[in-house]
Amino acid sequence: MLKTLNTHMLAQASAARPASDALNSKIVQAVQLSNAETMAYAPSQIVVGSNMLISQASGLIAQSAAVYFDGVSKMALASQGVLLKQMTENLAENKLEQAAEDALGVLATDVLVGAAAAVAAAAGALEAESAGFAIDKIDQSIAKYADLMRGRKSAST
Repeated sequence: MLKTLNTHMLAQASAARPASDALNSKIVQAVQLSNAETMAYAPSQIVVGSNMLISQASGLIAQSAAVYFDGVSKMALASQGVLLKQMTENLAENKLEQAAEDALGVLATDVLVGAAAAVAAAAGALEAESAGFAIDKIDQSIAKYADLMRGRKSAST
């Protein structure tokens, strides 16, 4: 598409010019110079859809990473609240093994939030595919941890 636009502009520039004998020659010369400069910059000024999307990709990645980190941090805070409550109850009831598991869960959520923060911070420098890969890995880690906790909970009951 860009090639077609360039060809069309060059054809217009080389077309016959209308007579300008009745006009001030300095004004005509200034307009022709301005038109020539515009024609010289035109190919670099034309933006097609795909080029625009590529130039906006890093901003979209950064925005997505911020939303992702916000969601992960809210989920982690809620998980930590529940785990801390369970840990406190288990300590009060002298269930030390279960309290230790809850403490490990709190530490694991801290690690996951740290990893999500690293992804969000580096998202501007990462390409979309790389950021998506890192986010998928964090999601897999969260899912594995949730499965592990469900398995331990069902084994203890």
